[in-house]
Amino acid sequence: MRSVYLGSVVEKSGKSMVTLGLAKNFQGHVGFFKPFKERLMRVGDRVIDQDAYLMRQVLGMEKPEEVLCPFTYDIFRPVRMAEVRNAYEKASCDCDMMLIEGTREVTTGYMNDVSGLAITEATGSDLVLISTPEPAALDKIAMLTKLVSNYKIDLKGVILNKTDDLAVANFLEAKGIRVLGCIPHIPEMTYFTVKEVVEALSADVVVGQENEDNRVEGVFIGAMTVETALKYMRRHRRKAIITGGDRSDIQLAALSTDTSCLILTGGMYPANQVVSRAFERGIPILVTRYDTLATSELVDNLIARIEPEDCEKVRLVEKAVRDNVDLDKVFE
Repeated sequence: MRSVYLGSVVEKSGKSMVTLGLAKNFQGHVGFFKPFKERLMRVGDRVIDQDAYLMRQVLGMEKPEEVLCPFTYDIFRPVRMAEVRNAYEKASCDCDMMLIEGTREVTTGYMNDVSGLAITEATGSDLVLISTPEPAALDKIAMLTKLVSNYKIDLKGVILNKTDDLAVANFLEAKGIRVLGCIPHIPEMTYFTVKEVVEALSADVVVGQENEDNRVEGVFIGAMTVETALKYMRRHRRKAIITGGDRSDIQLAALSTDTSCLILTGGMYPANQVVSRAFERGIPILVTRYDTLATSELVDNLIARIEPEDCEKVRLVEKAVRDNVDLDKVFE
C-alpha cells in the first residue's frame, strides 16, 4: 500500500480541498488519515474533525471519524510518534492508496518530533507540499525543501493553489523545486453559508432559521448613510450585512436588496418592523454580542467548508484537481 502525506506550507493553503480532490480522482481504493484534529464540529454528542467527517461521508468510509482523526496537538503535552504510528495502522484499510492530511502548517509538532515531515518518514509516505503563491510562502517552500534532506522521505513536489500564474511555477522550477500543478482561484470555494456564520459568531437567529443554508458571497459593513449604503448593496448579491442593532435604517435598506442575512452587533435586537420585513422575505437576522470590528474580523477569518451533501462544490473540487494537477506524478 502506498501513502502520500499532504503538508500545508502556510495556513489557508487549501490543503483540505486538494486532499478531497486527489481522493476523488484516484483510480482505485483510497483511505484517509489525519493525525490531528483542527476545525471541530458536533454531531450528536460527538465532537469530531470537520475534514474527517467530510472525507468519511464523501468516500463512504466505514471507520468512524475518531479513528480517522484521533488526536489534538498540544505542544506541552504532545502525543508520541509511536501513538501516531499505531493510530495510522488502525485507520489504514485494505486500500491501494492512503492519503494523510496534515495540520495547518507542515512544521507543526516539530519541537516534539511529530511534525508533518517526521510523520511522513514514520509512515513510509511520500510528501506533497501544498501552498499559495505569496512571496513569504515561496521562501518557506525553499526552506522546507532543504529541511526534507534531514529525513528519509521523498518530496514529490509542490501543488500551488489559488493561482494560474505559470511565472510562479517557472520560478520554483528554476530553483530546482518540482511543481505538480497550479490550481486557479475558485470563487465558489470561498462562499460560506449563513449557518457557518451563526456557528462562528455563536449568534442568536431571530428570524429566518429555515434559510440558514443561504449562500454568502460577500460581506459588507453598514456604517454609512442609507443613500451611500444602498449604492453598494444594489451592486452585490447574496451578501451579509454587518451593522449595529440600532441601525434600523440600514437594516431595512439591506432587506430591500439581494441579502443572504443581516448580522446585528452589540447584542442589540432589531425593531419589530425589521423583523416583520425579514420574515416576509425569509432573510435570517443574526444577533451577536461582539462589536462590529470583532464581528467583521471573525467573519473575514471564516474558512468556507465543504459539506458532504454539497455535490456542486465536491464536483468543482474534483474537476479543479483533475484539470490542473499532474496526477500521475502525485500517485506514481
